[in-house]
Amino acid sequence: MQVATIGRFVVLLAALAVIPACGGHKAAAGPVIDRAAIDAAVDSPARPADDRKLDAARRPKEMLAFFGVAPGMKILDLFTGGGWYAELEARVAGPTGEVYAQNPPEFLAKWSDKQIAARLADGRLPTVRRWDRSLDALELPKAHFDGAIANDVFHDFFWLSKNVDGVIHQIYDSLKPGGFVAIVDHAAPAGTGDSFARDVSGQHRIDEAFVKQKMQAAGFKLEAESQLLRNPDDDRTKAFFAPEMKGKNTDKFALLFRKPR
Repeated sequence: MQVATIGRFVVLLAALAVIPACGGHKAAAGPVIDRAAIDAAVDSPARPADDRKLDAARRPKEMLAFFGVAPGMKILDLFTGGGWYAELEARVAGPTGEVYAQNPPEFLAKWSDKQIAARLADGRLPTVRRWDRSLDALELPKAHFDGAIANDVFHDFFWLSKNVDGVIHQIYDSLKPGGFVAIVDHAAPAGTGDSFARDVSGQHRIDEAFVKQKMQAAGFKLEAESQLLRNPDDDRTKAFFAPEMKGKNTDKFALLFRKPR
């Protein structure tokens, strides 16, 4: 074994506090994870200091492994905001990969335009492609992506679009057969559907079971669930930005879906 490859190894998804979504049947083998590529991405000294401050709460090493991001992948980062996860995805995917950092134009002017522009300035992330498109007209290439990631933003689809089913179908069509969709979000009380998500001034949460139903209705298969970001002390009723939530983590679900091959 060459010295350059020593320490570069793969681990199975089962090491990540993940529950296979197998309905009592034997689970299919999970994605094989390049731990060294993920460690190098998260530990990169080129990451902004403000980004690193969120690592303890977001657990990016474990979550990138759960998502299945790997070198050479093409990734769609949905509603990327300032691009926190897009940068990590690009660093894992490496020079042969590609990340589309999508933002709704109606959101950018008020919140994230300066942040994403600064992140991509001077070609510091050359494989990240800024993609300013509304959810209802994503204009994505067909069967192009290995995966799509919606981190803490799937609930936002319900105030940004009146046709979320159509948005999901656009994402489905943009994925290669076997491509994944990873959704991490703030959990709403069970049975509330999208009622905590439809108002931009509301709680910014969504019912986990409702998300599963939406994705499966579009043709995706639920492959795995992670419990890593759960917080049983959260009552699921307050927005993550509410004053009483300062310094606290919401209860988050993490779901991994797969487009059939």
